[in-house]
Amino acid sequence: MFVREILKFQSFSQCLEDLILFAFFYDTKIGFYIDIGANDPNVISVTKAFYIRGWYGINIEPLPNIFQKLVKYRPRDINLKIGIGKSKGIAKLYENESGSTLLTKYSRNITKFITIQIDTMLNICHKYVPKNEVVQFCKIDIEGGEKDALLGYDFENCRPKVFCIESTKPSSMIPTFDEWENILFKNDYSFAYQYEINRFYIDNKINGLKEKFLIVERAIKIYQHKN
Repeated sequence: MFVREILKFQSFSQCLEDLILFAFFYDTKIGFYIDIGANDPNVISVTKAFYIRGWYGINIEPLPNIFQKLVKYRPRDINLKIGIGKSKGIAKLYENESGSTLLTKYSRNITKFITIQIDTMLNICHKYVPKNEVVQFCKIDIEGGEKDALLGYDFENCRPKVFCIESTKPSSMIPTFDEWENILFKNDYSFAYQYEINRFYIDNKINGLKEKFLIVERAIKIYQHKN
């Protein structure tokens, strides 16, 4: 059954993030996710494969044109047109051909900028995560803003089983996880797996999670052989 499901799986993400998470949560029929830096709901989307299987969650995307697509194609989700940081406020969001970022050091070849609202994941979790809902995974891809997002996260009451976090500088393979990884360690998460530009972290308070990445390895081999 598992092999058949992997063989017919369609990945919509950039680096097989959705396949990896699908294999990890293979035995979870319907779950809740948080997607920080959601991007397009249909193209290079980590959550589309889950949404079409009945999952739902929170999509955070500050770019107005992409946010409108989320509203249109993800009516079951909670869609928020904001940026995420370590404190609430306003900030400039810089845009270029490869995407957008809040950090000037990553904002080369700027085409324009917009002013956006910034909030913390502590506030977002408190306001929008349904009571008694378990967050299965949280994906973070915000072009250098990962540290601030984690500094403002609610690790006490909103603990994903898995974090999937882009761990390189935008449009490169230069690692950046040394800037923020220790925040996860201090909050009782451990590194479990890396695939291309993403690193995966698991909640140490839940037994048996790391072993699931053996299934992930198998799923990747099956999927790659198929393609």
